[in-house]
Amino acid sequence: MRLFLGSFANVEFYDEIRRDMARFFDAKWVEPKNLHLTWLYLGEQQSATPVIDRLQPLKMLPRMPLSMQGYGTFGSPLPRVFYLKTSRVVTSVIHTKISELLGSEEEEAFHPHITMARIKKVHANGYEHFESPWMSEPLGIVEPAIYLIESRLTPAGPIYIPLEEF
Repeated sequence: MRLFLGSFANVEFYDEIRRDMARFFDAKWVEPKNLHLTWLYLGEQQSATPVIDRLQPLKMLPRMPLSMQGYGTFGSPLPRVFYLKTSRVVTSVIHTKISELLGSEEEEAFHPHITMARIKKVHANGYEHFESPWMSEPLGIVEPAIYLIESRLTPAGPIYIPLEEF
């Protein structure tokens, strides 16, 4: 089974963001029900039980919703992913705890984000400096619950099945 740890996100201005960014690129947009922050991708696992057992201490950590504000892209020279930003300070503490509990070493720096779209083709430059009323507002929240999620890939898109809440 393909597993990751994630927290679901609610984006307030999803339709407006999608409409405004369409002038800059064609993209495959993540369905609103699948928007999430990935804490750690675990990949193919034989069973969820060992992960669930090791992460039980997470249930004791106090958490609160995280706000989202601002956006960015990954990819060079052309952008491939359009995402929303969230707090690095709070998320890095939780991410470090998850890594410690699972005994995993960080291969890359953790960049907390909510993937909104996979960019297929860039039409115009300037999205980096684009101004819209939604940009000065909190864009939504990342729920405080952390889930162990099974990801089933289908031709219609991924299906996310929460297996355990921490």
